[in-house]
Amino acid sequence: MKKHLFLGIILGIGLSLIFLNPIFSVYSSNSNVIRHTFNNQLTLLLPHTTRAMETKIIDRGQLLYSVYLDDQTMLVRGYIQLWNLNDLENYLVESQRISTFDFSSYTLKPIKVANFNGYLSEWTASFGKSYKISGMEYWLKKTDSGNVLRISFFTDANAFTKEQLDYISNIIRSINWSA
Repeated sequence: MKKHLFLGIILGIGLSLIFLNPIFSVYSSNSNVIRHTFNNQLTLLLPHTTRAMETKIIDRGQLLYSVYLDDQTMLVRGYIQLWNLNDLENYLVESQRISTFDFSSYTLKPIKVANFNGYLSEWTASFGKSYKISGMEYWLKKTDSGNVLRISFFTDANAFTKEQLDYISNIIRSINWSA
């Protein structure tokens, strides 16, 4: 009996060491994830299959900075953006109200990510009879400022797949926003 207990403990410790090893982590330097720094203040880990293309903002109003994301492997696209919005909740409610999208579903809920409060909007919209887009948009606000980070994801389907949701979750968990 003691022999089996000892073997179980050794096996448990061994498996723990294997799975906690950075070699097996999606965030290790040996994985297919690349650390990107945007606008000298935001760092995210993106899969190597995700292209990130910065868009120059000429007329800086509320939108201050924008990067377009495109991952043809995951069939996901989106944006990383920095905004100047003093009343984020009102902006989101009003944006949905005046949108020309034909929403079949829309939710807006408070969230906290990487110590930042904000909102997650999840929606599906129809564009014609047979074309639908689903979106997940994370809006995070720095306390006592108008600085807002938007990270959005879109797919051409009624819903995101489990693999796409894992992809999104890994990116969101990697947020490091300073300055």
